[in-house]
Amino acid sequence: MNAPVYIGDELDATGYRLAGAQSYVGETIEDIDALLDAAMRDAPLLLLGASFAATLAPKRLHDLLRSLQPLVVVVPDIRGTAPPDIGGWLRGQLGMNA
Repeated sequence: MNAPVYIGDELDATGYRLAGAQSYVGETIEDIDALLDAAMRDAPLLLLGASFAATLAPKRLHDLLRSLQPLVVVVPDIRGTAPPDIGGWLRGQLGMNA
């Protein structure tokens, strides 16, 4: 079984690498697209740093998060950046916000 993949900033990538994940830092848009495509093809779990996820086009991020294979999760980073409020967005789409 392949290891989980983390894509995000360099400092967090080091921590995830020590925990056994394959860790990558994308420098350019071409790097980022290639990393995401490879991870979507090969990884059992894809972890995206919150700062990194915020740089993605909203539609691309939405499509990634809807993926079932691999599972894609946005994780907080060392700077305290939190994942986007997917739950709030979903409630808004369903008309459940008060």
